[in-house]
Amino acid sequence: MKNEIRTSMKALVMIAALGLSISAQAQSASIKDIPAEGDTTITVSKGKNSTQNEFQITEGTGEIQGEPEVLTKEARASWKKACADWKQETKELNKENHVMAFSCGTPKCAKNASLEYLCESTGTYKIKTRIAH
Repeated sequence: MKNEIRTSMKALVMIAALGLSISAQAQSASIKDIPAEGDTTITVSKGKNSTQNEFQITEGTGEIQGEPEVLTKEARASWKKACADWKQETKELNKENHVMAFSCGTPKCAKNASLEYLCESTGTYKIKTRIAH
């Protein structure tokens, strides 16, 4: 009777081992199984299926110009205010997205036809926007 129990136990252990090896093979994949024609994207994830957040980076420029002033110092201060206003306006227009970089550039100040100084520059920005699918 002991031999019958041992034989039954061995058979049970072999069946369990076979079942585990089959289940382990079912969870594997090989790159050879994926067709190589055309564009291929491979994504491996575990857990809940979440939507991917894809972003696009948008770059742009804007002209920044202060008010004409009699003195260079005042013209530069006016340009600094115009730069701050431009940054604030761009941020307000982009509430749901991410501002990555801002630069007002370097101001160039020169006398205009009415002998006043005018400071101006070209500002640049980078904004990360979410792409909806």
